[in-house]
Amino acid sequence: MKNYLYSLGLLLLLCNSLFAQTNPIDSTKVEQLGEIVITAQFAPTTERNAIYRVKVINLETIQAKAATNLTDVLRNELNVDLSFNSIFGAGIELNGISKENIKILVDGVPLIGRVNGVLNLNQINIDNIERIEVVEGPVSVFYGTDAMGGTINFITKKDQPKPITGSLKAYYESVEAKNIDASLGYKFGKNLIRAEGGYYYFNGVNTDDDLDRTQNWPKKHQYHTNAKYIRKFGDFKLLFFSNFSEEEVNTLGEISSRSGLATDVDYTTKRWDNSLNFQGKLKNQNYLDVTLSYLNYDRYDTSYTFNPATNSSELIENNPNENANYFDTFFSKVQYANSNLDNKLNYVFGFEFESDKAKGNRILGGNKNVSNTSLFSSINYKITDAFEIQPALRYTYNSAFNGLLSPALNLKYKFNNQNVLRFAYGNGYRAPSLKELYLDWMPTFGPITYTFSGNENLKVESSHNFNVYYTYTNQLSNASSLQIEPSFIYNEIKNLIGLSELVGFERHYVNLNKTKSVNTSLDVRYTASDDLKLTLGLSYLGRYLEYTDTFNSDKFLYTPYVNTSISFNYKPVNLSFNAFYKYSGKRKGHYIEEENGEDVLKESTREDFSNLDISFTKSFFQNKLSISFGGKNLFDVTDIDTFNQIGSAHDRNIQFWGATYYLQTRFNF
Repeated sequence: MKNYLYSLGLLLLLCNSLFAQTNPIDSTKVEQLGEIVITAQFAPTTERNAIYRVKVINLETIQAKAATNLTDVLRNELNVDLSFNSIFGAGIELNGISKENIKILVDGVPLIGRVNGVLNLNQINIDNIERIEVVEGPVSVFYGTDAMGGTINFITKKDQPKPITGSLKAYYESVEAKNIDASLGYKFGKNLIRAEGGYYYFNGVNTDDDLDRTQNWPKKHQYHTNAKYIRKFGDFKLLFFSNFSEEEVNTLGEISSRSGLATDVDYTTKRWDNSLNFQGKLKNQNYLDVTLSYLNYDRYDTSYTFNPATNSSELIENNPNENANYFDTFFSKVQYANSNLDNKLNYVFGFEFESDKAKGNRILGGNKNVSNTSLFSSINYKITDAFEIQPALRYTYNSAFNGLLSPALNLKYKFNNQNVLRFAYGNGYRAPSLKELYLDWMPTFGPITYTFSGNENLKVESSHNFNVYYTYTNQLSNASSLQIEPSFIYNEIKNLIGLSELVGFERHYVNLNKTKSVNTSLDVRYTASDDLKLTLGLSYLGRYLEYTDTFNSDKFLYTPYVNTSISFNYKPVNLSFNAFYKYSGKRKGHYIEEENGEDVLKESTREDFSNLDISFTKSFFQNKLSISFGGKNLFDVTDIDTFNQIGSAHDRNIQFWGATYYLQTRFNF
């Protein structure tokens, strides 16, 4: 707690001294409009003109964090909480909403391959990302199921300034993590061809003293490659992307005291994503965007018996506990929009079709499929030059649950060039996934066989979401600006789907009664010059979970968060310094425990922790070569203890593998 108070006080003192040194504004300056955004918009527009509040993490920030994966990028962001599992990977929570209710997109195409509801962020190639757009709140009208709690859209690189460009990157981290990436682009006439590839290796770490051989951060290998072809036709572009990745995670088991042997399991994941997109501007500010995609996700595991006496492993044949599941998705979307800032009335309408297929030994009957067919439309009407209203509606026919409606309403009021107020309401839904409906898994551990099953009688999750953003922006001088943005977000999800408690060695998916979250936050961004930027974020997030009419939390349980960053560039020697800090306060939760023969809801507390990452980057030869070095998790945090009501350790939450130091070189040509 002291760490974040010291950092907060230091930043406020620094900001106060900087504000006192503002310069007169050149009357000829052009008003800054911010980044171009596309997520949940009729057509590409600026952050300032967007009716949805879209937050952007740009390429400069991604590179300043020396990120090798999306965990590095998002770890210190406000309103984002990450969870880690040695098997499932890294999952994300946004404003208290997590797993299946956060839509993850790459160039507007939904990613598939959730395991236990978690879409592993570390399987997404970071070196192909140009920026990340985050919408905190309901966007079910544009993106359908899974978008009740928010949407994260990873925008990939699609242009280059010169006919031939390329890059080579090598990264080493003291935890024995290595990363090599390369890219090459060729631009000729109206055509652009790009190819990228890379390899990541992590040797594994154990941060739990109770484990002897097992690594709670297991060893893994990752390969990825992608190819793009882009062709311009006047105001239109034809884009084809193909991305392939493979990850292998090697988990080590503990040696049995009875047999003297251990069981090791290798988990292999393969992704192959293909997308064809045709987009552009017609006459009179009309826009057309057509996407066709095929996505393939395979996940299987292989088990071995390890004999420490001979230091050898033997494949376990016909292992009933092995998992092999394969998922295919065909996705298509057509969106037509009229979008002109000078018009009082703009509109968009579209069609979307998604077909999901699953097959494997944990799917009831061996294979299942479900499809969604959707129509959506939205109208933006400017009541005055300052006030605009945007109602929207989406109708979806789900092959398992029939018709589903999602209405939404957005309001935006511009008091003047410095003050903007945004309000959004959305009523969303999430139909149960194929796994939640048709899981059929009976693993055997020792003499006991467990049953994990889906539930074809599940209800559709439904949500009500509200958010309010007030944005104050002041251009203090030609090069300096200040943005202060308080916000309030409320989420409520009914019929939340989760696994039941273990009863008689059986668990199945059930609808919980309700979950809610409420978040009040403040985001401050100060640009002193092109070379000095500072940010400060504060949030107070409350979570509420009603398991049943009998088991509910009775009240919101609140957690404070603070984040801050500084970016400084010293041009005389081409040296930059970046620091990113986040404090996560104590987080209260619940668990069910048997007491006197009855289940009782108990309260738990996860301890607070802080994270600090810093980096130095030196550029050479007109920025063709850069060398970065720095440290991550400099407070040396590892596992976070969760305590029960009487102060005894109840659980351990893996968050970090301790303090590390890294060196990275990047060559651009």
